[in-house]
Amino acid sequence: MTATLEVIGVRHHSPACSRLVRERIRALKPAYVLIEGPADMNERLEEMTLGHQLPIAIFSYYTSENHTSSSWSPFCDYSPEWVAIQETIAAGGKPLFMDLPAWAPSFEGVQNRYRDPEQSINREQVLCEEVGVDGVDALWDHLFEQPMPIDELSARLNLYFKELRGDDPPGEDEHREEHMARYMKWAMDLDEGPVIAVCGGWHKPALEDAVNYGDRTKPDPIAPEESARHGSYLVPYSFRRLDSFVGYQSGMPSPGWYQVAWEEGPEAAADQMLEKAVKNLRARKQVVSPADVIAATMMAEGLRRLRGHQAMSRIDLLDGLAGALVKEALQQQLPWVGRGTLQKGTDPKLVEIVNAFSGQREGKLAEGTPRPPLLFDVDALLEARGMAPPCDPVLQLEEVEDLDKSRILHRLRVLQVPGFKRISGPSWATDAVFEEKWRVRKQFETESALIEAAAYGATLESAAAAKLEEAMLAAEGRLAQLTSLIGEATFIGLDSLAGSILDQVATAVGNENSLPVLGEALGRLLSLWRDDRLLGAARSAQLVKIVEAAFERGLWLAESIQGPTAPADKERLKAIVAMRDVLKVDQSPDQDTLDVDERIAWDAFSRISVSEDAPPGMRGAALGLLWSSGYWSSSEEAATGARDALERSSHPTIIGDFLAGLFALAREEAVSAKGLISTVDRTLGEMHDREFIQALPSLRLGFEYFPPKEREHLARRIIGIHGGDASDAKALTQKLIVAPDVIAEGAALSEQLALTLRTYGLEPLHPTGEAADG
Repeated sequence: MTATLEVIGVRHHSPACSRLVRERIRALKPAYVLIEGPADMNERLEEMTLGHQLPIAIFSYYTSENHTSSSWSPFCDYSPEWVAIQETIAAGGKPLFMDLPAWAPSFEGVQNRYRDPEQSINREQVLCEEVGVDGVDALWDHLFEQPMPIDELSARLNLYFKELRGDDPPGEDEHREEHMARYMKWAMDLDEGPVIAVCGGWHKPALEDAVNYGDRTKPDPIAPEESARHGSYLVPYSFRRLDSFVGYQSGMPSPGWYQVAWEEGPEAAADQMLEKAVKNLRARKQVVSPADVIAATMMAEGLRRLRGHQAMSRIDLLDGLAGALVKEALQQQLPWVGRGTLQKGTDPKLVEIVNAFSGQREGKLAEGTPRPPLLFDVDALLEARGMAPPCDPVLQLEEVEDLDKSRILHRLRVLQVPGFKRISGPSWATDAVFEEKWRVRKQFETESALIEAAAYGATLESAAAAKLEEAMLAAEGRLAQLTSLIGEATFIGLDSLAGSILDQVATAVGNENSLPVLGEALGRLLSLWRDDRLLGAARSAQLVKIVEAAFERGLWLAESIQGPTAPADKERLKAIVAMRDVLKVDQSPDQDTLDVDERIAWDAFSRISVSEDAPPGMRGAALGLLWSSGYWSSSEEAATGARDALERSSHPTIIGDFLAGLFALAREEAVSAKGLISTVDRTLGEMHDREFIQALPSLRLGFEYFPPKEREHLARRIIGIHGGDASDAKALTQKLIVAPDVIAEGAALSEQLALTLRTYGLEPLHPTGEAADG
């Protein structure tokens, strides 16, 4: 017996290619059919025959110290690879996957093995221009998805894929093609009968050539690293995930259309998709009259004839619908002209039409399909704690049992498993809120997401820990991200992991060059050390060292900030507040206090408060820190210092920024200080209108630090200074109907108008007829 080889190049998820594969397998009855797919699944190919509801996918993952990857190999009823498996078994042959496992280095960074090579995409664009069609999907439909004899389809595909590949080397696919070629030569050398290879069309010319030379032994399985976590499992998939309009990188768009075309033919696909599109539009309150439907049908039929199509194609109907239903100019090109997700600004009618063509089918795995241990662990945890979906848990975090439930749910959230949504609860471990509300529902994506999360571990706790460890590596010393991860570790209850994050935070603190970032981290870390009741970090020796180091770093950063006219920065002011809070904790009589040198801190902020190079907001904040942390020996001395500083910062361009810094740090002290508010009032009253307008925006920022009650109290005091009626105070603090900046612009315009009138001797007159200035 002499083995023959036929290589069938396909486009993944093409009904036309599936039809060719089906007919060739039925005609040749091959001994082996080798399929582009993960060879590590060959010992479990029987799982593909369990009676699943498609679409499904093989999900593969691999995690080691040196390499992490995950990928999907999706299948639907009309995928050539799926048809090849089913038809080969029916014909008595043996199907085998021949491609590298998903964790091979060739797949580094690749999430979908069936992606289109960049070279083929570029050549397809050239072919589109030569044939005169818009988009590679329209080109494919025009050339291949029309009814035609199998021999003609095969000849067209061979010519097309030869043109796509040209003389291009395999590039990053070199090892893949070598692996597939060895499988093909091995199967031929067995001499048990015909061999068919089904592969992406771009690989076909190279594989046909490669079988004539090189190693002919079957490739050995690639051995994973000894400590690596790896596996491949079937997962439910959906038409939405298969659709290129929502970001799928390969295959065909509009899977709903092609499903009907595969099952019933293109004529049935056109009828059913037209009906679904109209129903979708009407369900969204879009007006589609019977006349519109007739117009769309006639236009699509005209396009079919003009384009020489035997049966109406997907693009014919889409173009007909767009021409008949979209009455206004398009902000974006028609979605099916290109590939990828729908662009912002796409006409709502076109969005609904695309959704109708996509279809709503969701896959379902057959009973008995192997599942990773993580799913069993999650099911057992939820069942044992009475949280099996559906349920709406309300958890009191101060209770041990509820805290345990919370950590389970948070681990699922960290793993991004759909169906576990927290409605409310604390955002940080030290928040005053200790009640959580959750909504637990099983969604279609829940099972596949859990299978995919198995890449991180076999148990929920280990998987969540690995997920955070991955995030730690991605943070690469960035303090803000690492501090956020401490919060995640708090909620999922991984004390040891929190410790390793703190090690990284300690390093990041010493390298941080942004005072706002450092201040945000310092505030959170201080609150954990002082108040944490969930993680158990309160009074942690490791944490106290980090807080102290962050405080020292903050002193250096604060003194390095310059810009004598720079506006007040709220985030910088928040950082100074965090540093002030550290000083206050250090001054407390508690035995477990921080070890910071308040004298060094006071010296630094004293220098900032009088520095002509420091921004006015920083000068005010430095003064406020000194005041609120007990630098002065008496309130009178503090008030005198504040009034002197205010006099030095009374210029219209900086007074508001100075007050913003002062009030952010010492609002209560400033309000109660003798004479300070009067000094502010006098300073503002001595300004000319133009100067006050200039100062107004930053003044608004300064007084934002007062809550409504305190603003009303200030208004009463100021009215009293001027001998007015204090009962008007509340009205003066109400929110303006017109925005303050509009009022300021109006005042500036009035002043400019008055100046222009005076320039030309056109001063406005009083009712007496005299000039306004007397």
